[in-house]
Amino acid sequence: MPEPMRPSPGSVLLAALVVAAADLLDAIVVWVVIFQQSTVQRILQSIARGLLGQDAYRGGNATAALGLGLHILIALGWTLVFLALLLRWPRLRAWMSSTRGAVMAGLVYGAVVWLLMDCVVLSLSRARFVPPTVPWFWIQLATHPFVVGLPISLILRWGSRHATAVAPARIRETARGNG
Repeated sequence: MPEPMRPSPGSVLLAALVVAAADLLDAIVVWVVIFQQSTVQRILQSIARGLLGQDAYRGGNATAALGLGLHILIALGWTLVFLALLLRWPRLRAWMSSTRGAVMAGLVYGAVVWLLMDCVVLSLSRARFVPPTVPWFWIQLATHPFVVGLPISLILRWGSRHATAVAPARIRETARGNG
């Protein structure tokens, strides 16, 4: 049975922030830079739309800020789901024991996150889900493994290894009266 992985709280937060930034940057590159069909403010408002509906587009910077906060919260949520799976599923811990396994787990997890976001989360919110007939669905399915799943798995793996390596040194310092 693989040893329990215990990522540090800092690594969990770091993973969530990296995912939020990478996913937002992905949307900005696609919609603002490549397609030139949106603005950063509108992208953030579209996130707030899940909570506010169409009114999100009339709220200016306030609803854009709400969208950013929700985006970070959602990234933290998906990071915590992965953490819960990691703590409870020995097979995932076994995969995560190697870099290759962590990469594979992250890529799969990222695709699953997009499918669950589109089919479940967006459908339950005031936003609209993206049908597979729209290119954005496939763009998201192709990028989520890299901008969501991979950072979560690699940062949590690093955070687990770092926490394990640092803990014995802290115990020795505390025993000597230095901590």
